[in-house]
Amino acid sequence: MNLFFERFSGSGYICAHRGARSIAPENTVLALEQARLCGADLWETDVRLSADGELVLFHDQTLERTTDVAALETLYSRKPWKLSDFSFEELCLLNAGSWFLRDDPFGTIASGEVGGVDVPKIKAQKIPLLNETLRYSLRHDFPLNLEIKDQSATAGAQLVVDSVLKQLRETGTEPLVLISSFNHDYLRLLKQLNPNIATAALVEDSHPENLIDYLQDLAVEAYHPDQLITDADLINELTSKGIRVNLWTVNDIQRARHFFAAGATFICTDWPQHLVADRHSA
Repeated sequence: MNLFFERFSGSGYICAHRGARSIAPENTVLALEQARLCGADLWETDVRLSADGELVLFHDQTLERTTDVAALETLYSRKPWKLSDFSFEELCLLNAGSWFLRDDPFGTIASGEVGGVDVPKIKAQKIPLLNETLRYSLRHDFPLNLEIKDQSATAGAQLVVDSVLKQLRETGTEPLVLISSFNHDYLRLLKQLNPNIATAALVEDSHPENLIDYLQDLAVEAYHPDQLITDADLINELTSKGIRVNLWTVNDIQRARHFFAAGATFICTDWPQHLVADRHSA
């Protein structure tokens, strides 16, 4: 068995999607800290390459949704603000927290779940380096589902897999990390370079044809389909073949219970604090 999944026997584990993003700005160190403190079993984040080859945590291709790039005159002219066009030094100029206070994307500020004591920390958030968060995860023994974003159309397309593997090796976090991607060519390359790395195939709109054969050919340990295209029968079929099934993004407690009962190893959720509380109350 792969070392990553040795710690996850059975089903019922809770993965904090982009960190605890309902109570902290997504893919920041604060979201990571909140995910651990609320009791999530692992956390999920996204990695991209900056223009100068630094691995950073960021979901979108462009910077405007979760930073203040539009307000900075020195960077404003660089529309459409693709992250891959900016150096890490330039990314460090951006604030990655204040948008959360402005938009209150999950209503947790209005509801009081995010209290005033958290505001200074939220305002201080920056785009973090992958290396920084890997070392945090190692320090706290907090497993990570790392999604490599598809960068096929960027200069970093050929570099990202090598760069991720190098950082895992240098930080000693290979057994702590599950790598997933919608770009399944990345997964093939990962297994060629390091067969011991745990990998998972992400899919959204539909399942690949001859799914079990396809996943076995990819040599992945897990399948990460959108919850909207997944049912209990599929979970049962795949788990009977030794393929773990992990769903995204499940924010409804009843659906989470349904998937766990069917045998899903973990679910990714924006509300890890609520699902952890539900587990404790069961």
